Amino acid sequence: MMLFMAQDRFLQFLGIAWRARAVVAGEYPCLHAIRAGKGLFLILAADASANTTGRLKAAATYRSVPYLVAYTKSQLGRAIGQSARAALLVTDKNFARKLEELAGGVGRV
Repeated sequence: MMLFMAQDRFLQFLGIAWRARAVVAGEYPCLHAIRAGKGLFLILAADASANTTGRLKAAATYRSVPYLVAYTKSQLGRAIGQSARAALLVTDKNFARKLEELAGGVGRV
């Protein structure tokens, strides 16, 4: 029960970050923002394709952007009120810090 509540808090806070315009959604927008040095915390869907996951993990690792692989594409999309999304990138330091904290300080997984 507690695990579900913690995940729910993570997704709720992700929705708040989205409404504050502190999140970039989608593979290519995330990749572009990471390469531009704007990414602070990457969230990848566990069911994203191997190519998407590999490309974004490589970019995040190269730029020292922590990432989390969790949830499904539909869960991530629903959290931000959009259709399914394979990747979300947090661009605000305070939102990134709080989301990492809610994720259990996982960082790179």
